[in-house]
Amino acid sequence: MKKILIMAAAVLTSSALFSQEAPQEKIKTISLGPAVGFGHTGIRNTAGTDIFKPAWKAGLIFNYSSRKHVGFAADVLWSQEGARVKDQGLQADVNFQYIRVPLKFAYYFGAFEDNFRPKITVGPSMGFLLHATSYVMDLEKVDVTDNYEKFDVGVNASIGFNWKVATNMWLNTDFNYYTSFLPVYGSQYNSNFGVQLGLAFGL
Repeated sequence: MKKILIMAAAVLTSSALFSQEAPQEKIKTISLGPAVGFGHTGIRNTAGTDIFKPAWKAGLIFNYSSRKHVGFAADVLWSQEGARVKDQGLQADVNFQYIRVPLKFAYYFGAFEDNFRPKITVGPSMGFLLHATSYVMDLEKVDVTDNYEKFDVGVNASIGFNWKVATNMWLNTDFNYYTSFLPVYGSQYNSNFGVQLGLAFGL
C-alpha cells in the first residue's frame, strides 16, 4: 500500500510539472543596432546621361513599436551620395558625404510573436552635408562643398521585413527610395535607392 501511494504521488507530481506552460518570452518594444546599406545615387535635372554611381551608408537604427501593426523607426547614418554623369564624351563625378537622419513611420504585417514580419515605411529624411568634391575624367578632384546647400530634406519610402534570428535579435531589411524636396544646387535634387541591412537588439 505504501509503495502504491508513493507511486501515485510521483505520477501526480510529474503531471503537474509537465502541465505547466513554458514562460512567455517578454516582447521588446524598443530595439537598437548597427546598419549598412548599398545602392545607386543620382542628382535629378543634371545635363547629360545619368550612369550608375554606387552609394554607401552605415550607422545606427532605432525601432519602437508598442502596437500590433504600427511603429516608428529612426536612423543616424553616414551616407555617400552624389552623381556620375556622361555628357558629350566626358564623364563628371560629384561626391557628397552626409549625415542623414530618416524618420520612418512603419506599418507591420502579422503579430508581435511572428518570427517574420513584412513592413512598409514612409517619412521625412534630413541630410546634413559634411563634404563635397567634383572631378571630370582623370582631372584632380576639387573641393566644392561651398557650392552646395548644407541641408537637404525629402521623403524616404521603403518595403522590407524584420526577421527574428535569435531571442530579442532581428535582422532588419529595407529596400529604400529617397527623393529630395530642396534643391542641392540650382534646380538639381538628390535621388537614390538601394537596400539597407541592420541587426537590431531588443532593449
